[in-house]
Amino acid sequence: MIVLAVILLLLLAAGGLYYQSQTALQAQSTDAPTQPQAESKPSAKKAKKAPKPRPVHVTQVQRGSIQQAITATGDILAAAKVDVYSKAEGRLQSIQIEPGDQVQHDQIIARIDDAELRARMERAAAELDVLQAEWAQMQAGERPEEIARAAENVRRSRAEWDNAKLELERAKALYDKGLFATQQLDNAKLRTTQARAAHAMAEKQLRIVRTGARVEDRQALQAQLRAAEAALRLAQTQLQNAVITAPMTGIISHRHVDPGAYITDNTVMATLVDMQTVKLKVPIGERDLGHIRPGLKAHIRVDTYPDHVFPGTVARLSPTLDPANRSADVEIVIDNSDLRLKPGMFAKVDLILRQRDDALLVPRQAVQSQGEVASVFVVKQGKAYRHEVTLGLQNGSQVEILGQIDAGATIVLAGHHELKDKASIIVVK
Repeated sequence: MIVLAVILLLLLAAGGLYYQSQTALQAQSTDAPTQPQAESKPSAKKAKKAPKPRPVHVTQVQRGSIQQAITATGDILAAAKVDVYSKAEGRLQSIQIEPGDQVQHDQIIARIDDAELRARMERAAAELDVLQAEWAQMQAGERPEEIARAAENVRRSRAEWDNAKLELERAKALYDKGLFATQQLDNAKLRTTQARAAHAMAEKQLRIVRTGARVEDRQALQAQLRAAEAALRLAQTQLQNAVITAPMTGIISHRHVDPGAYITDNTVMATLVDMQTVKLKVPIGERDLGHIRPGLKAHIRVDTYPDHVFPGTVARLSPTLDPANRSADVEIVIDNSDLRLKPGMFAKVDLILRQRDDALLVPRQAVQSQGEVASVFVVKQGKAYRHEVTLGLQNGSQVEILGQIDAGATIVLAGHHELKDKASIIVVK
């Protein structure tokens, strides 16, 4: 009970103190009723203060060169790529190239074993010699002793034919009696046929030596001569083809055969590429094709040489569009006499549509556009003044200003999006 009484007394004392403090506060507010009006004057003065300068980044208008370009990507290709075939067949005797070797046009790169081809050529030459001798004899005619020899051949061949016919009659009789086999009868028939043919040839030869060759005999021999000459030329060509030469100046990119392999006219021996000039094929969208024409300049970059620009020229445009992506291939040729560009390299190209030197240039981000009106903020004596400008050529980072601002003028680069005309600024370094 004593404890409860003490707690009750403490609560009553705290309540009394709170009441006294609230009463004192009310008395103070009653004694000074005009103080809030006196404090309202400084607030009015604060509202009339000028806004704080806005921090901005600045840059200068510069003179320089600007290009308007279409950008595309593609792979570097060799200007020409040729698979080297052999025109002759045979065992590969030697090959004198390795990948990476530079070769000149008509340089020997391989040889095929030509023993068989040489034999063919010699045989064709001998056959032609025989026919040429016959033709010379036909043209000159025959001497009396040759005529006599030909007549003797006719008499001898006739006798052999008559004898063969008698032997055939005898063989038939014996065959009918069952004393001769079929093979013996067939042999007798064959001898008779051969004897008759020999006699006919001998008569023809006698007629030729007596009266000269008939027109049809001359024509036949001339045809044989032409065929023999063609066969010799073919054999000579095949022998020459056993030596394989480079069809153009270039670099060996692949070697496909080794010595000892059997080569046919379907065998790819090596692949040769022309890298003195390379080309780049890039797809250009239908919307931009109207700006592209042969002769247009191009700037090419590859990752291998990031700081170097390779100049190129548009050579040709595809006459048709790919219906899948509505684009056409544009081919660009690039001088590569230093052989730095390799087929297969990934390249980025800027096709230069227009170029202007000594132009007034500002960064693209410094230009504000509202509808068709473009403007920049020019900085003078701590303030930013809005200037409407006419834009010229544009690329990814720069814009050309057509004369409304002088070179060297300071303009706002960043911080101008909510900036007002003639606003105070502070330049952030």
